[in-house]
Amino acid sequence: MRVAYFSPLPPKRSGIADYSKALLPRLASHAQIEVFIEDYEPSNPELARAVRIRHWREFEEEHGRQPYDAVLYHIGNNPHHVYIYDLAVRIPGVLMLHEFNLHYLLADVTIVRGDWDGYFRELEYNAGAGALEHAGKVRRGGAAPEYDRIAMNRRLLERSRAAIVHSDY
Repeated sequence: MRVAYFSPLPPKRSGIADYSKALLPRLASHAQIEVFIEDYEPSNPELARAVRIRHWREFEEEHGRQPYDAVLYHIGNNPHHVYIYDLAVRIPGVLMLHEFNLHYLLADVTIVRGDWDGYFRELEYNAGAGALEHAGKVRRGGAAPEYDRIAMNRRLLERSRAAIVHSDY
């Protein structure tokens, strides 16, 4: 079985990076794992002996030509997952949802990139037209995004082939 695995790895400061560091050697004993990361050198040389580590753009270049039996996206609520979110929305796979609320991540995907129209689209998609009034105040600097009230996970969940979670919530 060939698996494309998307997750930050140490030295990225992320609980999900630590989780993947612990999980990958065990998973690699059951499948051929290719881990796709951003442009940095992982700090654990033993991990590179268990799995193949590649830049995420290589997956995009190959997608369709060399299919994987499974694509696994680890998603958390921080900037280390922006590239993973972008791919997971375009190329459906299995979502490992480490946090239910992804609003901070969606702010990084949209607002931080200067894509207010994208933020408004996602906000309306997740919370309805009523949420747009508050978003206008956010854009004008008169309020903060409603991070705790609106989870912003709907599109990603709907695009995924399956979802794995860590709690009943």
